[in-house]
Amino acid sequence: MITCIDHAFLGVTRSMFIRTPAQGPLANSNARLAVMLRSERGTRVIEIGDRTVTALLLISAILLAWYLFATLYLVLRDDVMASMISGQRRSHYAYEDRILELRSKIDRITARQLVNQDTIEDRVGSLVARQAELEARQIVVADLGSRADRAGLGVATRSGPVQDSDIPTGAIALPFADPVPRKPRPLMDSVPSILQSMPALPGQGLSGQGFKAPKMRGPMEGIVNEVERRSSRMERAQVELLQKIGDAAEGEITKSRKTVAAIGIDPARFGRNAFGIVPIRRPAPLDELMLRDVSPDAGPGTAMGGPLLPPVPARSGGEMFETAMSRAEGAVEGAKKARSILRAIPVGRPLGERYELSSGFGTRLDPFTRSPALHAGLDFRAPSGTPVRAVAAGKIIDAGPNGGYGRMVEIDHGYGITTRYAHLSSIAVNDGDSIEKGAVIGHVGTTGRSTGPHLHYEVRIDDDAADPMRFVRAEKLLKPE
Repeated sequence: MITCIDHAFLGVTRSMFIRTPAQGPLANSNARLAVMLRSERGTRVIEIGDRTVTALLLISAILLAWYLFATLYLVLRDDVMASMISGQRRSHYAYEDRILELRSKIDRITARQLVNQDTIEDRVGSLVARQAELEARQIVVADLGSRADRAGLGVATRSGPVQDSDIPTGAIALPFADPVPRKPRPLMDSVPSILQSMPALPGQGLSGQGFKAPKMRGPMEGIVNEVERRSSRMERAQVELLQKIGDAAEGEITKSRKTVAAIGIDPARFGRNAFGIVPIRRPAPLDELMLRDVSPDAGPGTAMGGPLLPPVPARSGGEMFETAMSRAEGAVEGAKKARSILRAIPVGRPLGERYELSSGFGTRLDPFTRSPALHAGLDFRAPSGTPVRAVAAGKIIDAGPNGGYGRMVEIDHGYGITTRYAHLSSIAVNDGDSIEKGAVIGHVGTTGRSTGPHLHYEVRIDDDAADPMRFVRAEKLLKPE
């Protein structure tokens, strides 16, 4: 039997049949549900079978599961993120606590060295302290190397690989990008653990990549000796890199000084020691403080004494590092200063190499009067509209018509040095603008006292005309060798 449920909607009568064991029109149908639609056109029966019902139930279950999952995600997302951030903070704090603990261990080990310098434990403590000192130096070297790179000195930040005969494992290179470990490596209390957990040699930075800890194959003394040799090698590598940075910086200073000399400008114009190493005042090392004059004649109020004992040899590695560091740092600062000065000197051409020189600097026959006259600049023949570029950075002090110059732009580069660009067809800057080297300031033309399209270019020092060709030729001295 099929029970009929009738209801009307929008003028159409719908009937839903629920199958029951009886006889009728749908008694032999396999449909689980049936819907009868009655309208003016007739009656239509829609049967819903078992598969359709199963599919509808499955889709409903999937939608319900997705709804529950999305709801749980929205509710619990903030808690999960907060838990992850909290865990990261705890790890960070634990790392800092571990660093403080390691530093205190280093201090304790250093104190034990004063008791007995001949024991293996004291030597290990010395190595740990030495490694900490090397790490501190590495940070300083990395910072100086980054400053040298930013100054454009072209210093190689990585040295070549070290031969296996020089060092048992690894290779030495002092990368500026990775001066300290990324993750903490705990120092355990036992001597073997201390040796194995020491930071890697600079073959792969200090991150531990490529460094193999000494294996416990022989006596402890042999292992300690091997680590000492590696530490000494690292000290030498740091000093060599500082010397390399210093040499490159001093080479840059020398190149700048030669360029200024070739131009014929007095270096004193740029200030005292403009092209020299900047003296760097660094804290005096402990050895230097101890060697100061402490004799009775050193000054009033001296009260000191003690038994006469032979001096303890100073650590040559520390002295060499301080000397190389002071030299390299002073040279880098001097090179930066020299480069800033060169940026203000108009070295180069206002037009490309393909535009030939039509008239040089000095006395010539005037093209209009045909009588001798001073030509205060260089003339470059070029088509009208050719872009004219600033030879050096500076400030626009004149941009507009200027008598026989026609349309002219004058740039003040500082230190009493100015440049003029005349006979322009158009001007692309205004008075007071600050421009960089290579900026377009106008276009070639034939305005003013001119016989044809060209650029008249002048260099003036304290408003006196100088031969621009000296500045053009000096550009070759600045090119990399």
